[in-house]
Amino acid sequence: MGFGNATGIPDGVEKAKGIDWGVPIDAYLMNAARVGNRFAASVYCDLSGASANGMTILTPPVRHLATVGKFEMLQSLNGNDHYVVVTRFSSEEA
Repeated sequence: MGFGNATGIPDGVEKAKGIDWGVPIDAYLMNAARVGNRFAASVYCDLSGASANGMTILTPPVRHLATVGKFEMLQSLNGNDHYVVVTRFSSEEA
């Protein structure tokens, strides 16, 4: 997982940002781990500006909407927020 640019945004996030998801993406999630119907993850490119890149967040309850390549788009159950899972947490990497 490289940081191929000066902004500190992981390469995978840059690739996911290049996809036309059809809706604004509220945040991109790295090392996302499912917790019930939520995800705990490191967040990047938070549209609201509330979370700094690399912060750990817990999403609101979400549902899976689409998969494009290795990326997954999630939507909050209230329909207001969209997230892209760039990578899933793997205990093998820890």
